[in-house]
Parts: sequence; structure tokens; C-alpha cells
Amino acid sequence: MSFAKLVQRFKGPQQSQPKQDPLPLATAAVLLEIAYADGNFSPAEDGDVIGYLKRAFDLEDESVQELLAAADEVRNRTIDHFALTNFIRGHASLAERIEIVKEMWRIVYADRKLTDYENYLVRKLADLLGLEHHVMIDAKVSVLRELGLAT
Repeated sequence: MSFAKLVQRFKGPQQSQPKQDPLPLATAAVLLEIAYADGNFSPAEDGDVIGYLKRAFDLEDESVQELLAAADEVRNRTIDHFALTNFIRGHASLAERIEIVKEMWRIVYADRKLTDYENYLVRKLADLLGLEHHVMIDAKVSVLRELGLAT
């Protein structure tokens, strides 16, 4: 199922156009999925998600809150990793997709711990975003250095 159809399915037939721009919406839904992967969406993760969305899509505070609410609705109704990542893959450049994966690593390392499921999910989503394994690893190492967790 395409992301557009996914958005339509939860919005209903009376609203032909989603209120949110689909690329930021898909990106926010994927990042929220990562943030909730360990069962706890911490304030540090929230700050990372909000900061990234504001920078990447040039959003103001109110707009980013509306985007997160819509993305959380998508995520809670049905999370289709393939549909979301396929949409992002088709509408974001390679550099933008690498930045999204870097943000995923920042989110999972916000609590300075990496669970097996978080690791699996980031790797799966990076693959679905069309990133080669070495590119995903480079993104991880870059973030670990940025956070002072690697030498």
C-alpha cells in the first residue's frame, strides 16, 4: 500500500488532501516509531525529534507540534514501514535520507543505551530507505562520535 493510500485510509473519504505535507509526515512517523522502540519516549528523544523536524522542514513550534500529532495518529492507526520509507525514498535525496538515519541513531542513543530492537529497527529502516550497509554504519559512527560515545 502506498503512503498516500495509507494517509487516505485513516483520514477517510471526505478529506481528499492530507492536512500535512506527506514527506514531513512520513519522516515524523518513522522517527516516532524509533523513539517508541524501547517502550519509552523520553524528553531527550522528544527534543531530538522536534529539533530535527524544525531544521529539516523549516517549521515553527506550532507547526511541528501539529505535524507530530498527525504523525502519531498515522503511527497509532497503522505503521507500515515499507509504505513510509518507500515514500521517503522516492521524495528525499540520498543526503536527506542519510540525515534521517543519523537522526534515528541520535534518538536511540538519547538515553545512552541501545536495545537489540532499536538496533534492528534502525538497520531495517535504513535498508528500506535504500541505504547500503556501510552508509548506515558510517552514519552510526558519525553520531556516536558526535555524542562522545566513540573514539
